[in-house]
Amino acid sequence: MLPRILDEKILPLIEEARAKHDLNIVKEQLPIWMVDRLAKKRKITEDESCEMVVTILEVFSKMWTLSLNYHITNVLGFFVTYAFNQYRNRFRRTEISESGELYLQLWNYDLPANEENPIDFLDIENPLKAELEKLPAITALVLSLQFDLPMKQNLKQLLLWKLRETNHDIDTFYRNLDEKRFRQRQILSRLSGMITRYTRKLYEATDQNRRKWYLKQKKLWILRRSKTIDRSFHSEREIAKLLGISRKAVRNHLSQGKHQLRRAGKDLLYYA
Repeated sequence: MLPRILDEKILPLIEEARAKHDLNIVKEQLPIWMVDRLAKKRKITEDESCEMVVTILEVFSKMWTLSLNYHITNVLGFFVTYAFNQYRNRFRRTEISESGELYLQLWNYDLPANEENPIDFLDIENPLKAELEKLPAITALVLSLQFDLPMKQNLKQLLLWKLRETNHDIDTFYRNLDEKRFRQRQILSRLSGMITRYTRKLYEATDQNRRKWYLKQKKLWILRRSKTIDRSFHSEREIAKLLGISRKAVRNHLSQGKHQLRRAGKDLLYYA
C-alpha cells in the first residue's frame, strides 16, 4: 500500500522545487500524492496504483514543465487532473470514442503542429505520419490546413507553390497563421485554466450540492475546450481560396483523407 501524503506536506515541496529549479525535491512524493488522490475517486487496485506511480514518473519532466504554467494556488488541481488523464489513457483506452475523429486532436495537444521546434516531430516513428504520407499530396495538404497538422517539406513546397499560383502574399499568409495560432493558444489556455480551477474546487468542497455545481461547471468548460479543439483551423472557404480550388473539391479531399485516416483511428489513438 502506498504511503499517505497530505496536501500540507506536498505543497511546500512544490514551492521549494520551483524556487530552487530542482524537480528532484518533489519527484519521490508527488506521484504518490497524485495516485492517492486518484484512488479516492476511482476504484483502482493496489497493482494499478503502483503502475500509475511508475507511469507518472515516466512523464514527470514533461508534467513538471507544464505545471509551471499554473499558479501555486491552482497547481494541485492541475496535478489531480493530470493523474486522471494518465489513468484514463493507461487503463481506459476502450472508452475512447470510435468515431475516428479524436485522433486529429492529438496533433494539437501540446503545440500547434507546424510550430518551429528543434525536434522534428515527423521524424519520430508515428503511425499517423505513415497514414498521412499515403494520401495524395493535395489531399494531405487540405487536411493539414484544416487541422494544422505537421507538414513535411514536400507539402510545404506544394503550399508555397499554390500560394504563389493564387497570388497570395506568403509573408502575410504566415503572419496571419501565427496570429491565428496565438489566439487559439490563448483560448485553450484560458479554458484549461477554468477546468483546473473547478477541478481544484471540486476536490476541496465537502458540501454535496456545491460539489454537484462544481462538477457541472467543470463539464461545461471541458465541453467548451473540446469544441474549440474540434473547430477547423482553416475553413473550407479559406482553403479553397488559398489553393485555388472549389469548395466542393475541398470537401472531396477532406472526405477522402478522413476516410483513410478514420480506418486507422483506433490504432492511432493506441499509439499516441
